[in-house]
Amino acid sequence: MSLFTVDSSNVFGVGIQEAGKYNVKVVKAEAGTTGRGQQKLTLDYEVVDGKYKGGQIRYQVMTWDDDQEHIEMTIKRFNTFVVALGVKDGAPIDTLDQIAKAALNRELSVDTEWAEPNSKGNIYLQVRGYHKTDPNGSQPNGVTRTGKGQGNRQNSAGNSSTANNSNTADPFANAGEQVDITDDDLPF
Repeated sequence: MSLFTVDSSNVFGVGIQEAGKYNVKVVKAEAGTTGRGQQKLTLDYEVVDGKYKGGQIRYQVMTWDDDQEHIEMTIKRFNTFVVALGVKDGAPIDTLDQIAKAALNRELSVDTEWAEPNSKGNIYLQVRGYHKTDPNGSQPNGVTRTGKGQGNRQNSAGNSSTANNSNTADPFANAGEQVDITDDDLPF
C-alpha cells in the first residue's frame, strides 16, 4: 500500500507575486484579543482563480475599536466585510466569533497592496478592501513586492513607481513629498 499519490497541484510554493484584486476563499477565521485588549478577527485567504490560484494572503487582522472616536469606522469596516461575504441586510451581528464562523470557507474579492516593511524588513500583501466575488476573476495589477510594475502605483518606500506624469488624475502625484502614515494614524 502506498503512502500517497503524487499530485502536482498539491504542492507548496504557490506565492502571490503581484498586488491587485483577488477572488479568495477564507481558509482561516479566528476571533481573539489584541495585546491592547481589543477584540480582533484574524483571517487567512486563498486565491481561488487566475495565475495565483492556491496562493495565500495570511495574517490579516481586523480590530474592533469601540472607542467613541473610532466606532463608526469600525462598524463600517466590519459591515463592508460581511456584506462582501453575502450576509443580508438586517442580519444582527452579536460577536466577532459569529463573524469568524460565518466567514470560514466563504468566497469574496479582496483588494491588496504591499505593506511597509515590518521590523525584520519583510514586505507582505495587505488586504485594503472587500467586495463580492468578481465574475471577471482575479486581477493582479503588476505591482510587485519591490514596487516595480505597471501604472502609477506606490512602492513599499512610498515613492511613485513611474516617472512624473502630468496627465494623472491625482492632484498630489507631482508634489514630490513622501507621506509617512503609521498604523496608529489609521482609522482601522
